[in-house]
Amino acid sequence: MKLERLSPFNSADGHVGRTTPGIDASSVVKAGNRIFMSGQTGQPIGGALPDTTDPAELAERAVESVSVLLGEAGATLADVCKVTTWLTDKAYRPAVYNMVNRSLSAEPTVGTGIVTKGLALPGMMCNLGIEAVIPGPEGHKRYREFDTAQWFDQNKLTRRSCMLVNTGDEIYLRGQTGTALDGSQQFGPTFTLEDAAEQADVAIRNAATLLEEAGATFDDVTKLHVYIRDRAYREAIYPVIGRHLGTTAPVSTGLIVGGFARVPILFEIDMAVTLSKGTPHTRIRTFETTAQYKDGQDLRSRFSMAVRAGDRVYMRGQTGLTFDGEFIGKGDVSAQAEQAMLNVAQLLDEAGAQADDVCKVTVYVTEREFLPDVEAVVARHLGQVRPCYTAIVIDGLAMPWMQVEIDVDAVIQS
Repeated sequence: MKLERLSPFNSADGHVGRTTPGIDASSVVKAGNRIFMSGQTGQPIGGALPDTTDPAELAERAVESVSVLLGEAGATLADVCKVTTWLTDKAYRPAVYNMVNRSLSAEPTVGTGIVTKGLALPGMMCNLGIEAVIPGPEGHKRYREFDTAQWFDQNKLTRRSCMLVNTGDEIYLRGQTGTALDGSQQFGPTFTLEDAAEQADVAIRNAATLLEEAGATFDDVTKLHVYIRDRAYREAIYPVIGRHLGTTAPVSTGLIVGGFARVPILFEIDMAVTLSKGTPHTRIRTFETTAQYKDGQDLRSRFSMAVRAGDRVYMRGQTGLTFDGEFIGKGDVSAQAEQAMLNVAQLLDEAGAQADDVCKVTVYVTEREFLPDVEAVVARHLGQVRPCYTAIVIDGLAMPWMQVEIDVDAVIQS
């Protein structure tokens, strides 16, 4: 299999007044029937962000771009499996979700919705993270369809959704919170540490139930994205994850975010799942959290630095932490990014991959002003690889002095 890289751009495109180049990227990377895509914000490829304060207009432009890019890859909107919606203000949800639904209502998708501090440009209001798979003859199997308007006080939204999509090779799960699977109850509603732990317990149990319905188990889980409202909840949430997942040891990216779909939600978890089909995934540099977090965080969980599942390579979000848990570059975002990319190079090698196999890079920074420096480091390491690229300004990371975290997805080419 050879990766196809479509619709090239540079991450500095459209940044008014920016004089430094960014990352040479692709809007789409096609790996067999799997479609990776850069986050779509309403900014045209290579152009300036429209001068508008209407989130619905930006969402409409973003979906139009998604449709065009999927077409270039030989796919359609009906092939979308998951949408991760990043908003800079919770008030934008009805406008953005209803607009997205008008284009994606042909087939229900799973979704995760996050409110964050910012996006790559100040005028950006939404970022749509699209994951699509061109289906085989049997098509995708979709479980537990529902309309978002049926959930709690969200009657202003119309969004055709489902809890799980099984493509035959991968499983896409809706982001799970402390909400009952049928939407009948919100657990842990009073913002305490005990509430955060209860929500995590409900979320992981929900995920286990959904995976069982699709014929999968936690052994198929490759990566977690853990979104938390406040860093103070980490020591309540992670031990619950660790207890449920035991020795599974997926990779993980942990982010502090500004909010979720509803105020009582303190935690949301995404799981990337590749069906092992009798061949166990290879988990690289498995570690206990006490070995990585030497600042005293008591997380009691077991993770890996990378997981190889067939030709896919999933990687833990990399920061200024070395593999031995030493932090490099406190107060220096470029040094943190450099350590992160050195880690990425080492993990690719240990997984049997190389830089040319990188499909997607997502950079999380705690301040937008850090992006030029981080992108310069990433660009130096990846050169003309041209992965998909998304930048998110996040509210915080695992440690207060962390300023950048870099997510990398790769597919080994034969």
